[in-house]
Amino acid sequence: MYKVDISYRSLIWQRLMHSPLSLFDKVKPNEMVSRTANDTSTISSVVAGLLPTLVGMVYSAYYIIDQLIGYDWELGLGLLAYTPVYVAALIWYGKWNYRTLKHTHNRLASLTQFLSELLVSIPLIKSFATEHKEEKRGKESLQKYYKASMKQTIVNWINTPMISLLTLVMDLFVIVFGIYLVSQGTITIDIWIAFFMYVGMYFGILETFGHMFIQMKESQGASSRIALLLENDLEEYERNRSVEDANRDLEFNQVSFGYGDKKVLEDVTFTVKNGSKTAIVGPSGGGKSTILALVQQLYDPDKGSITYGGIPIEEYHLTDWRKLFSFVAQDSPLLNGTIRDNIVYGVDRDVSETEINEAARAANALQFIKESPQGFETYVGETGANLSGGQRQRIAIARALLRNAKFLLLDEAMASLDGQSKKAVQKAMEKLMEGKTSIVVAHDLSTILNSDQIILINEGTVEAIGTHKELYQRSPLYKGFVEYLSQSSVG
Repeated sequence: MYKVDISYRSLIWQRLMHSPLSLFDKVKPNEMVSRTANDTSTISSVVAGLLPTLVGMVYSAYYIIDQLIGYDWELGLGLLAYTPVYVAALIWYGKWNYRTLKHTHNRLASLTQFLSELLVSIPLIKSFATEHKEEKRGKESLQKYYKASMKQTIVNWINTPMISLLTLVMDLFVIVFGIYLVSQGTITIDIWIAFFMYVGMYFGILETFGHMFIQMKESQGASSRIALLLENDLEEYERNRSVEDANRDLEFNQVSFGYGDKKVLEDVTFTVKNGSKTAIVGPSGGGKSTILALVQQLYDPDKGSITYGGIPIEEYHLTDWRKLFSFVAQDSPLLNGTIRDNIVYGVDRDVSETEINEAARAANALQFIKESPQGFETYVGETGANLSGGQRQRIAIARALLRNAKFLLLDEAMASLDGQSKKAVQKAMEKLMEGKTSIVVAHDLSTILNSDQIILINEGTVEAIGTHKELYQRSPLYKGFVEYLSQSSVG
């Protein structure tokens, strides 16, 4: 059983690692954990435990029926005639139990999701003094789960008296009809006693079948949830081409994309020249971050094409393609490990201590690392919680420096930093962008002004492309955008 369990969990984990990002948009992290940890255990117990038992039960039932008919065919046929009634009652109960159990699990999932989200948001709750409101919502969720659990408990309790009643009906038939046959001299008392004992064994097997059916129904929900992972298309890593020349132009050709029914980009066309710095600006929600996701092939365009050196990017081996990029986001995630672990993460070569120190120095992170209790061996905490926002960003930049990829993608990398951290990170950014092709989503004037080209995105479409001077002269939207940023920086 344990080997089956491990095999299932390994399979699920493997598919999670190779599934497209769209799957993770549909399924919440808590549910992913449940599928990997709980659902696989439920299914493996059925496969490893119940199926072998079922084979033995079928053989035993066949042997007992053969013996009973051999003792007396009239009693045997009576037993066989009652068997469908008994089995039908077990199946009906199993389906009923499954429905109530599914409802209970759904309530538990909702409760778990609710509690996990609120516990993370405790600072927000206290800041807005909404403790009583959230306490009430929590009690309502707990009450819904309590009612579902009570209903499940009642359904579970009904199982024993139902089985007892079904068995009692057959026992009465065997007793009454057996006494009649003994009185008529059709069978002897010894055969009747033996028959009665075999009937007990037979119904014991049917009762076990009932429990197995209930367990199989319980695993049905787990099977349907895991089926979504097993049937989901995986990313294709091996393709037609290797990336042999990393000095080409990247082009978007009438690209359209949407998350489900929500259209985000429409007919987006632009070119990123090799070695250039491109800034993408515009109002929030216009699709700027989505462009960076499409460049990395985290999603595929709904229409249009993205080419590299005139070749569609989907023709390149996926691992080779993604190795072209270093990505730094507004709040770059860190793994729950040491500072060293996070700096070298994603670097698939041996890295010397000197290289790590140089990357940290270039990212303006070396000073705070050395001031930390364990230096590079300091644990960053869950998602980097032990570090400030500026420190997390500088570690992310050090990681990007060490990776030394051809392309640099920056997504609002300094949006959440204070003035002092922003200056340190800005210097690190300038170092990071040297000699690279950069695509930068930013609301920082210093980053925008120095760009070779600026792409103005408005409501999912390209409104204008040009240098800062060109756009400032001919685009009212860009001019207003720059003036707003200027006033914000002064303020």
